[in-house]
Amino acid sequence: MAELKLWYDKPAEKWTEALPMGNGRIGAMIYGGAKEEKICFNEDTLWSGYPHDKNEPERYPYFQKARELAMEQRYQEAQELLEQHFLGSYTESYALMGDLCLEMEHGEADDYRRELNLERGVHSVCYQADGCGYTRTAFVSCPAQVFVMRLQSEAGKKLSFRLSFTSKLQCRVTGAAENGVPGSCSLEVEGLCPSHADPHYLGNPDSIVYSSKKEEMGIRYFSLIHVVTDGKAEADEEGIRVREAAEALVYVGVRSNFSGFDISPELQGKPYEEPCREDVARAAEKGFRQLLSEHTEDFNSCFRRVDFSLGEDEMAHLSTYERLRRFRDTGDDHWLPVYLFQFGRYLTISASRPGSQAMNLQGIWNESLLPPWSSNYTVNINTEMNYWPVFSCNLAEMNEPLVDLIRGICVQGKTTAERYYQAPGFVCHHNTDLWRSTNPVGGSASWAYWPMSSGWLCQHLFTQYEYTLDRSFLEETAYPIMKEGALFYLAVLAEDEQGNLAFMPSTSPENCFLWEGKSTAVSRSAAMTMTIIRELFENCLKAGEILGIRDAFQESLSGALNRLEPLKIGEDGRLLEWNEELEETEPAHRHLSHLYGLFPGELITPEGTPELARAARMSLEKRGFGGTGWSLGWKVNLWARLKEGNNALRLIRNQLHLAEENEAGTLPNFFGSHPPFQIDGNFGVTSGIAEMLLQSRSGKIFLLPALPEEWREGSITGLRAKGDVEADIFWKQGRLTRVTLKFSADTDVVLQYGSNSLAVAGKAGEVWQKTVASGGF
Repeated sequence: MAELKLWYDKPAEKWTEALPMGNGRIGAMIYGGAKEEKICFNEDTLWSGYPHDKNEPERYPYFQKARELAMEQRYQEAQELLEQHFLGSYTESYALMGDLCLEMEHGEADDYRRELNLERGVHSVCYQADGCGYTRTAFVSCPAQVFVMRLQSEAGKKLSFRLSFTSKLQCRVTGAAENGVPGSCSLEVEGLCPSHADPHYLGNPDSIVYSSKKEEMGIRYFSLIHVVTDGKAEADEEGIRVREAAEALVYVGVRSNFSGFDISPELQGKPYEEPCREDVARAAEKGFRQLLSEHTEDFNSCFRRVDFSLGEDEMAHLSTYERLRRFRDTGDDHWLPVYLFQFGRYLTISASRPGSQAMNLQGIWNESLLPPWSSNYTVNINTEMNYWPVFSCNLAEMNEPLVDLIRGICVQGKTTAERYYQAPGFVCHHNTDLWRSTNPVGGSASWAYWPMSSGWLCQHLFTQYEYTLDRSFLEETAYPIMKEGALFYLAVLAEDEQGNLAFMPSTSPENCFLWEGKSTAVSRSAAMTMTIIRELFENCLKAGEILGIRDAFQESLSGALNRLEPLKIGEDGRLLEWNEELEETEPAHRHLSHLYGLFPGELITPEGTPELARAARMSLEKRGFGGTGWSLGWKVNLWARLKEGNNALRLIRNQLHLAEENEAGTLPNFFGSHPPFQIDGNFGVTSGIAEMLLQSRSGKIFLLPALPEEWREGSITGLRAKGDVEADIFWKQGRLTRVTLKFSADTDVVLQYGSNSLAVAGKAGEVWQKTVASGGF
């Protein structure tokens, strides 16, 4: 089978047409221009800000008063109180590094093609100009920690170009020839990030501040751009000029002095210039071929763990843009979901590696000093969605950066829990950043007052254990953090008139209801609030049983769990979003927060809680089949959990709509559009497709639970199920034909295919296979 590639017959004209590459830490967006090439670089620790406490003092009295007002159904007063006295400072912004530009010295190009090989993580450009063939090959190596590009001419020494580097950050660029090394030049870039930058939506460009106080100074970075050629090379402050070459190699390294979320980069930052020089020197010594071989082996070893096929790709001869355009007009291209699924996996491998920072709203790719929503960690859905596919799609180690983020949030969130709620444990609201801030930010309570992300993030810790069965991770990392999260919620629960325990007041992220004729966000409690708390308590109890822990904390969880306010169903049969029946301001709202228990949670299932599942379905149907990019991705997962593959595919097709400016869907470079670009939509759909083909919960593995009628024939190999099980699934004419399970631990599972079930006693190292006749076991 041919390798998966995105390819185009013309260069990118804008950033959302450029193609992304990365090694978890360094990101590059390549335009692929023939005469003028532009490559936008990012490094994952280049953020505005510095470590300092953003928690306001003595906020608890306002929370206490808001609770009293909410219990009296004085919702608007509660909201006004919170917005005036409880909310605070915004997060910092993810910054860009800068742009590397090439000006090629040849005539106009024809016979042009650029492509991104998803399986190898390699970008290439080829074209003809002045009777000569030119090629450029580029990748960002994780083993070598550098960006590498090779430029070649096919007809002798006809390669001539000028290379330059610019940045919107404060920076200084100097050029130098390498002493005693012919054809070798470098640019050295010294840059500084702002001490502060407000979110873009505040409309304040003057908010980009560079402080001269050492304790307030931002992150510094050093980049070395090294060129080696068989032609002539000269360097100055304007850049590097290469002439009369058959080949030129460009190495780009970058390091920053960021040393931790609680460490001043200026006063205690780590060395960064010399490590960067060492990265580039080692790369140059190895040379292009060895670097490419090591990179390809590394990237391929991750990507090829999962293979997904829907028969023959009949339109592979068309450019990616043409396929998207035709699909928008005709809806005819059954293989595009395969590309969307695997592109999500490609982005995960490129943007989240052990040792890197977690993926933010744009992964690691950003072109602005004030990016949309600060390109921060929005943890009321978006950051979590980024990591939905990692375990099911066989990329478990890529979850490590998220775990590191959660560790920092747990530390910072303890101060927030104390000052805002007078509670033990830790809490985080709807935003965080490189500095792990956990306070409620400014703006509307509809988004800023939401102390539930800490509970949601704890789910990812327990999910890691469920998939990997790593007991030491559960004991040393997951359970201690989960316990701190649960301690907070135990402390803030209050009793309502029916004797139930609830977290009051609550919001349902970013959604509002009509109260006394006004749009209102703050209610007594909300379905998502109580579902996250219930899930966390149950997971803590499960962890305690696994680890053999029986203590007062476990007993308090059991006692509280039985009294938690239950989910409710409205008169029209829908699952209620708030504690009472309230008219939504926006019935088709993008957030589906009250359906958290269906997905990503498992508290609502068709087989276990059919009444709640029916109510969730009615709510989902009412929300509709439109939405922003990431909302479409969430809906794919929800319909998959309801085992309705045709509706899930309907959402995928909507996601694949070729997005113009200010439209949801898929951008020309396959990035998801909110609008504008947010990367979570990509990961949401990847996760959703995996859920359509395999689900695992409560000791069961569901095979093809939401296979759409259109996917008549296909296969997927390498998906992971809970219990450290790998599955290969094959089907024809819409029916399961073969399944293979690979067990890494002794695991008893029940296979479920439609109404058929089969118990399998798996043994570590064993491969179990079953050929299925007539669609049943």
